[in-house]
Amino acid sequence: MQHSLLRGILIFVGFISLLIFPKTASQATELDLPTQYDWRNDGYDFPVHDQGNCNAGYAFAAVDAVQAAIWKKDKVKVDFSVNHAKECNWHALTHYAGLPLNTCEGGNFKMLTNLFTQEGLVLENCDPYVDYDDSCSTRCVEEDATECMPKCSTTYYIKEWQQFSPNFEIAPTDLIKQMLKEHGPLYSQMDPKISGFSSYDGGYVLDSTSTDPNKWTHGVLIVGWDDDLSYTGGKGAWIVKNSYGTEWGNDGYFNIAYGKAGIGSSLATVTGWERNSVFNKIHFYDEAGHTNQISTSEKDFFSGSAMALFPIRSNEIPQAVEFWTNDAATVSIELYELFDGIEPFNNLFQSAEIDIPYTGYHQFKINENLKIPGNREIAVVLNVKNKSYFYPIALDHLGPLSSDKTWYKNESGVWKSLPTWQGQNYEGTIRLRSLIIPEGLNHKVFLPIVSKK
Repeated sequence: MQHSLLRGILIFVGFISLLIFPKTASQATELDLPTQYDWRNDGYDFPVHDQGNCNAGYAFAAVDAVQAAIWKKDKVKVDFSVNHAKECNWHALTHYAGLPLNTCEGGNFKMLTNLFTQEGLVLENCDPYVDYDDSCSTRCVEEDATECMPKCSTTYYIKEWQQFSPNFEIAPTDLIKQMLKEHGPLYSQMDPKISGFSSYDGGYVLDSTSTDPNKWTHGVLIVGWDDDLSYTGGKGAWIVKNSYGTEWGNDGYFNIAYGKAGIGSSLATVTGWERNSVFNKIHFYDEAGHTNQISTSEKDFFSGSAMALFPIRSNEIPQAVEFWTNDAATVSIELYELFDGIEPFNNLFQSAEIDIPYTGYHQFKINENLKIPGNREIAVVLNVKNKSYFYPIALDHLGPLSSDKTWYKNESGVWKSLPTWQGQNYEGTIRLRSLIIPEGLNHKVFLPIVSKK
């Protein structure tokens, strides 16, 4: 089994990083892109916020990206809580030392996406922002010494998130433009320590160079571009929203030259979401999300199969399989009624091959009429073939280890429980989303009701 670890920046094992992670190929098709574009001219008017004495730009930019995506597609403006995002994600709750020690020392969109997919987003008025490392206050309120009641309800959850460039590489300019036009304002990271950034007062293009990805730590929101903006030595700049308040820059915005200071790295947005429901349930074992990956063969480093076992009760309807990938990939999904410790059997569902265009978090809907006969621990198999990168099986190596609930298939075709390696827990990142049928209703009555909502 080959492996690599993710701790902010990937630690590459056994192979040079160029071989494992080749240059990001622009998947942008030929488009008639204008020389200037600004989403604010098309109605984007979400307010600029001030992160204050807390390095929470990552949380502001991530929440901004989610709000912008929903606004663009659904024509709905939602004000989500940045505080909930920064304080209630797994890394914040555990103060995991491999990433920032507290929530005001930075983070990234991916770790917040893990929260948004598992739990969802709450509204700002339920958990207002504070510019210091705080506790997660939205999950419950103690009414007495023995009872804890929910304080904030999640209004939306994320079901698809795409990352167009990794944290150590700037995406091609044309790809950024295409994704901006297609998806709306985009999350990016950059170096906030470049000359002139903290005191930027607008009116010119920032063009300082920063080549160390370890310094690309500040989250911002790209909202447009202008090919005609000039700076010393060149032309062309992004229009970017910051979280330093409206007194900074151009009413909180700034211009930065294409390809400078890390802008365009960690480029991402959400591409699928749903309003949350009391009937919604997600099964998962990857509490920290995708933090690691492996290959399961010494010969084929691009392909692999993983499996997760989920206890489904007779009042649940499996709706979708969700999973992480670390590359553009081709995947297929299988559901089985049982796993006997050697092989899964009694196939319930088999997908065709699915093309995954980018790294990210994905959802695949399964047959909504699929019924599980009684209470069962069903097996969900994910087959992955990466297109460019090694290590196709995404893992969580930080969270607690389940009891033989996630598996991989070795190169001999034998299913093996994911091991503990050098004191680190390996857990698969396959998830299953289901609907809970309320007491008194059956499958045929309940599905038409929820499908109308």
